[in-house]
Amino acid sequence: MKKGDSENNRPKVDGSEKPLSDFLLIERINQCPKLASLKIINETLSELLDSEDSFVSQIAEVIRLDPSLTTRVLDLVNSIFFGSQSSQKISGVEEASIFLGLNRIKELLAATPVIEEITDLGKNVSSFPWINFWKHSIGTAILTREILSLAEIKYEDESDYVAGLLHNLGKLILAITFPELFQKLCKEKFIDSTHAIAMEKQIVGWDHAKIGAYYLWNHHISDEVVEAVHWHNNPKESKEHPSLSSAIQIADLLTCQLGVPGIENCPVSKNTYLLSDGWNILFGEKEEEDMNVLKENLEYTLERVSRTLHGII
Repeated sequence: MKKGDSENNRPKVDGSEKPLSDFLLIERINQCPKLASLKIINETLSELLDSEDSFVSQIAEVIRLDPSLTTRVLDLVNSIFFGSQSSQKISGVEEASIFLGLNRIKELLAATPVIEEITDLGKNVSSFPWINFWKHSIGTAILTREILSLAEIKYEDESDYVAGLLHNLGKLILAITFPELFQKLCKEKFIDSTHAIAMEKQIVGWDHAKIGAYYLWNHHISDEVVEAVHWHNNPKESKEHPSLSSAIQIADLLTCQLGVPGIENCPVSKNTYLLSDGWNILFGEKEEEDMNVLKENLEYTLERVSRTLHGII
């Protein structure tokens, strides 16, 4: 499918809906409870595993202090290495830590407190699709880091993973602040993400990316995370951190391609990511031979991440 085809076939946004005012949106979002884990996430996540003196046994001991994290570590390692149907299981945290490696444990450490607190934040939201939401969010977080690695870009402070994890937070904030409008959007039939975003703007006034970015800005989260979340659907508009916004856009599309679409369930054709602005920003100047190697590495990554997603939630 050519890039212009979906634009020609896209349902028109008729403008009959009157969007909410900026004042009302800001007032409602400001009333959302603040998340303690978000306030300290950029400061604390890197401490546990960054020390050169860390040993697996020490890390395992810390993991055991958190029952939820312990469960996630064991579920993940058993799913990846033995499969859900296997009778062979790992039951020890230290052994699981060896299997997973420190980087994957670090990703779980980033995800667990945020998942629990945001889930609690939205506990009164009826029929919110939590499993789809978190699988897509975590898949996007993992792939954001993998894509940046392929682009030889590294973030030392977990901003890449956190931004990927929170890229769709605005959808939950919308469900909390304006549940009727959220339910109305859930009933819409979208042909792609561009159509979904246009409908959000028509019905609500802001799209989910702007809602999430404002909420995070109001929590004093780092500028790079806020900007990346804001522009993850349109990385060309990202002035200071286009690489991170681009990686999230690609990761978002690839996670959908893996069959983990999130909430709005927009169809994503295979290799749609190759037509994205994010791909052009990060890899547009690659030579054909380098591009082929890049695609092969990405296919291998997708196979591995697909197995990982099964074990996280």
